[in-house]
Amino acid sequence: MPTRHLIWKALAGIALLAIIAAPIIARKLKPRLEDYLRDRAVSTLEQHFDGDVDFDHLQISLFPRIVFRGDGLTVRQNRIEDVPPLIRIKTFWTEVALADLLRPTHHIGKITLQGLTIVVPPKEKRKAAGPHQRGTMKAPFKVVVDEIVADGTELDILLNDPKKLPRDFHIRQLTPHGAGTAAAMSYEATLTNPIPAGEIVSKGKFGPWQADEPRLTPLEGTYTFSHADLSTIHGLGGILNSTGKFSGLLDRIDVYGETDTPDFNLGISGNPVPLKTTFHAIVDGTNGNTMLDGVHAQLASSKIDAHGGVFRVTGHKFRQVQLDATSKDAQLADMLRLAIKADQPPMTGVISFQARIDIPPQAGVIADRLRLDGKFKIESAHFSELNIQNKVAALSHRGRGQLDDQSTGSVASNFSGEFSLRDAWMKLSKLTFEVPGAAVNLDGTYALHGEALDFAGTLSLQAKVSQLVSGWKSILLKPFDPIFAKDGSGTVVPITVTGTGSSPQFGIDLHRMFHRPGKAPKPVDQSSAARRESAGSPDHD
Repeated sequence: MPTRHLIWKALAGIALLAIIAAPIIARKLKPRLEDYLRDRAVSTLEQHFDGDVDFDHLQISLFPRIVFRGDGLTVRQNRIEDVPPLIRIKTFWTEVALADLLRPTHHIGKITLQGLTIVVPPKEKRKAAGPHQRGTMKAPFKVVVDEIVADGTELDILLNDPKKLPRDFHIRQLTPHGAGTAAAMSYEATLTNPIPAGEIVSKGKFGPWQADEPRLTPLEGTYTFSHADLSTIHGLGGILNSTGKFSGLLDRIDVYGETDTPDFNLGISGNPVPLKTTFHAIVDGTNGNTMLDGVHAQLASSKIDAHGGVFRVTGHKFRQVQLDATSKDAQLADMLRLAIKADQPPMTGVISFQARIDIPPQAGVIADRLRLDGKFKIESAHFSELNIQNKVAALSHRGRGQLDDQSTGSVASNFSGEFSLRDAWMKLSKLTFEVPGAAVNLDGTYALHGEALDFAGTLSLQAKVSQLVSGWKSILLKPFDPIFAKDGSGTVVPITVTGTGSSPQFGIDLHRMFHRPGKAPKPVDQSSAARRESAGSPDHD
């Protein structure tokens, strides 16, 4: 028993001595341990990112847990000059248990970063720098970080052309998991998209990081784009929601997704029309250029297919959009609801079209910037207003010389033509309007703002002039049959269409009717300067 008591007293004395001596020993060892940890941390980062690492300030506390706190961390890649550092961190901190640092692979539970900015250099800068000889460096730590909290991160992707603005992503919340290993790390990110304004939530995998060429870093995941306000794009309206998945490398990302905009509208009319799309896009994450490999849209009950792209243009803040769109057997009423302010579309029918869509990289309303070129065909068209449909039916009956036919409203019309839109002015050429017994051929312009019409052309009828009336009037018009006849039969009358889309005015062009040979006729597609001025748009070619 006395011996046992002596042992316990000796152990107690040793413990007391250790408690007293520990702070002294710690103070002696702290500088060396801090230097060791700092050197190993720097070596690890330099090898991982293939660059030079520096701190404005780094503080390491050893007891009771190892705590790293630092300010002004920068990582500048080797062999690349005249670009900002690859990584900048304003403030960071983490806590590590000593036992976790004694493992073969060091384990860190959580690192918090504030003010993280990542700058991906241009591809040409990396090529010009050439291969890097690493030389002899200290072996890096083998580190695994369970979780990184990096809210407020900014990702800037620099372009090869210094005149072009960088591709910037502002990430409101970013939480990577499993960083530091040779495998990809998982992540969750939330960012606010500026145009169209909305929130994007993404989950997936990123990496492993390619130090020699960051643009070849792989990534994959899913995204949800919620409540995107299209009104932040001048000339559009509606709330868009989109979901999809993506995979590839940072400079070539394949995206498969779908969108749903139940109240899509154009500012020119304001009428909402439901729009759904499915698409495959190829995105260059280094410059934001997007190739639309296939877009399948459903506008109300009409289907439209398109392909093209969205591109950056040197010296411009906005992007250029170029699309080729086609549609077969679409509903004309769905298209007219987008373009015309009327509560009900003035015409129904089946439309097929081919169009080249070009939106230049300029500020302003979409309708004023939009450029269209294409052709269309409308079959089985009926006018919604009964009086207009009755006039169409009467035109058909008279064109066939059926003066006693009292039926109205049942005649279908066919349209076709070519169109070109510039500066909110639609130029229509080879415009034909056909009903049984009659055909109209027109060329001219239509103003999207003000709806001003300025058309000239011909009205062709199967019947002769004398057959358009009955009784004594028919006898009086017999001598005029040859004047208005075409190829010895029927009637051809030069006409004009003016006024507005909601109140068109039809007239006979007397100048062309009695034009003398040798005098140049008035071009049928020449617009009236006076009418353009009253519509509020300058003349243009």
